[in-house]
Amino acid sequence: MSSVHEYGLPRIAPATSMAKRVLRAVLDTVVIVYTMGGFAFGLYCITRPAFVTALAGSLLIAHTMTLSALLTHELMHQTVFRRREWNDALARVLSLISGGCYYSYSGLKRQHFKHHRVKAGYDGFSITAWIVSLPAMPRRIIVLMEFFYIPALSVISRIRSLALPFFSQRLRPLRLRIALVLGARLVCYVLLWCYAPAAVLWLFVGWLGMLNMLRVYDCFHHTFSIYPPGTPLPPLDRDYEQRNTYSSLFSRRHAWLNWLFLNYGYHNAHHAEPSAHWLDLPRIHETLAPDIREHCILFRNLVSAYHRHRIHRIYRGLGQPEIVDGGVVMDRFWGVIMNISFITYDF
Repeated sequence: MSSVHEYGLPRIAPATSMAKRVLRAVLDTVVIVYTMGGFAFGLYCITRPAFVTALAGSLLIAHTMTLSALLTHELMHQTVFRRREWNDALARVLSLISGGCYYSYSGLKRQHFKHHRVKAGYDGFSITAWIVSLPAMPRRIIVLMEFFYIPALSVISRIRSLALPFFSQRLRPLRLRIALVLGARLVCYVLLWCYAPAAVLWLFVGWLGMLNMLRVYDCFHHTFSIYPPGTPLPPLDRDYEQRNTYSSLFSRRHAWLNWLFLNYGYHNAHHAEPSAHWLDLPRIHETLAPDIREHCILFRNLVSAYHRHRIHRIYRGLGQPEIVDGGVVMDRFWGVIMNISFITYDF
């Protein structure tokens, strides 16, 4: 029995042409096989003694871990299969790769849908307030690591989200699951260490690569305000949502480059139709133009702004873009450092 999505029926609707449905099925299958098989092959490569092979394996792990997170996002929105149970089952498998398995999948799904529904960000960890509260030496070490693109604050935020349930009675139900998953993964790391010690380091590098990819891609998608969990918010309409959402594209001319990350950069289109399959997002993006044409950030500008503001965003928070001559000026758009709502709880 097919399920009704929170935002309407899944876009994998019967009205779609046979050719389009076949193309979707083929590409989804290729992506799923590449993600799972590529991650396994990457694990094999990092156990090899050759430096180049291990490096290639680590890069492959970074990309497939990123894709596993983005596929989980697609599956949450029920765009791959017509049956909700199949989408959820595959998402749970992929969470073993992305690291979302520490938490309840249904809880992560509710959290992500809330992001769409309330049109705001919830996070109980104010990075700016926390970093300012630190003594000078650890603060300088963390900032230096961020300067050299080591995502220290994302790692700290991740550790906090795993540790907090053990210090909070409200989050006590999460303790057993987190403890079991941590124990199981620790056993896997020990076995990997026994077989090829350097592979553990290469796996960690791949995981840091995933964090960096997701941070760069998600850094400038929204100018939503961020509130502590539980803060009551007034109703916000779709116009507000689109005005505070930005799209980040590799290329307008070579659309296939955006497929490398399942068209996740077409963020205005995704928020306009959250149930749309990733292949449909470019078409939806064009239907929203010219209204959101000025909300499109090309990759070179995205990377440039991420680089220039990598320290500013730690101390100054989100910032605000300016629209000048139909384009986004990012001189004061610092971006965000935050958890990804479909793989980590924002306590």
